[in-house]
Amino acid sequence: MVLLMPSVFLKTYGCQMNERDSEQVARSLLDRGYQRASSEKEADVILLNTCSVRDLAEQKALRKMMNLRALRKKNPEVVLGFLGCMAQRKGESLEKEMKGLDLVVGTQKFHRVADLVDQARVAAAAEASGEAGLAAASAGVAAGLAAVPAGSRRFQ
Repeated sequence: MVLLMPSVFLKTYGCQMNERDSEQVARSLLDRGYQRASSEKEADVILLNTCSVRDLAEQKALRKMMNLRALRKKNPEVVLGFLGCMAQRKGESLEKEMKGLDLVVGTQKFHRVADLVDQARVAAAAEASGEAGLAAASAGVAAGLAAVPAGSRRFQ
């Protein structure tokens, strides 16, 4: 039996610091057993790391995420998330204005991205099978996070 490891696609918008941060996040996910996806369409996890200093980068990332949500039609378990200073600055307001996000992780929590991605994947699989409330709450508690409402796959 061949066990396929989950794949991740990480796109960086903005400054050189974001590039370095994306490399750090990618390394933690690769160390966890994730493989790099060559495109968003092939990925189990899609993360956009975005700068909030450069408005153009922020706008591009928001438009990109809006388009990426369509991938859920083919893969309802795909995990979508924002990382970086925009995620940190906008926080909950980003989650509210961008329905369908699974992760919003600021720069202060980069060291936890691999754990948060794992938790979001558990919640996504449970939601796809109709057990969203239980999985989201247990995933949040297991990660030391506040439990999220039933049907929600978002973590901070």
